[in-house]
Amino acid sequence: MWEEMRTLTTRVGLASMAMAFALAGCGPAPQRASAGTFAPPPPLALVAIVDPTPDQAVAELRQLASVIQAGATPSQALVVSLIATAAAPLTYVVRAGDSLSAIAAAEGVPLATLLGANPQLGPLANRDWNRVYPGDRVTVPTGGGGSPARLAIVTRAPAGPAAPSLVAAPTRPTNATTFQDAQYRRALADATETNGQRVAAWRAEAARDVAPWQAQVLKQLDDLARGIAAAPADTVDGEDVIASVQAAANTLAGLPGRRVLLVLAGGRVGGAGAPLPGASLARIHLVVANLPPSAGTSFTAAAAAAGAAVTPLDPALTELQLPAAVNG
Repeated sequence: MWEEMRTLTTRVGLASMAMAFALAGCGPAPQRASAGTFAPPPPLALVAIVDPTPDQAVAELRQLASVIQAGATPSQALVVSLIATAAAPLTYVVRAGDSLSAIAAAEGVPLATLLGANPQLGPLANRDWNRVYPGDRVTVPTGGGGSPARLAIVTRAPAGPAAPSLVAAPTRPTNATTFQDAQYRRALADATETNGQRVAAWRAEAARDVAPWQAQVLKQLDDLARGIAAAPADTVDGEDVIASVQAAANTLAGLPGRRVLLVLAGGRVGGAGAPLPGASLARIHLVVANLPPSAGTSFTAAAAAAGAAVTPLDPALTELQLPAAVNG
């Protein structure tokens, strides 16, 4: 009897030791890094410059509609500007103690006109008209006849759903055994799949939230095209395009996100000879659509020298490449 008990005790001890060695070989489960939140891509801030002449406006607004229909981001800002036929606007750089009312009075411009020319200083950028800050760029329309750049559409997409939280990726153990490495890979695959599902669900919800805004903008573009087609407009040229670009650059400078300046009236820039102000297009992606081959090289070169990343699209490529060029 005692011999049998000693044999059983020995076997239990050996089994326990074997289990201990096995557990030691497996080690702890992979550790996870701290969890985070999905960071959506920055919203698109788009200013589109459209030729106001009826024969051009209808086609260009249809092209812009294809951009909006192809995709939109939560909090996207859109400004549709009809090319100015007035003298180029002035740019006033805000100093400490300034206010828009004081700037309007000093420049002899009605306050409502000044606000209308600077949507980047108001609700479009989630700002209060009563607060301007040193360094803000204010477009000041000038007199002398003609029509200043008219902002026909100023709108902003809804913010969309809150960004989802993400499962933290595991950390691979140092000097991992084969078993630990398998554990790590399995945990990494699970985290990747979970995060992919959460991001996909967020994107689908964001698209649903933005869809009514897209439909509203498409209707606004259609209404604008109908209105322009029924009314005469001043003839514009390359110098007028430059005046509109300068005002659009000021607008984009005050908008957060990925800044795109879309010149749909590319056919008008062939005669643009006036230089763009230095560094006025910094951190702006300039897309020039409907640009005839070999035309507008001085304009695009000046834009690049002013700090823009330039994408020229000739008429044969505009329809095909425009949505991707703008939406990225």
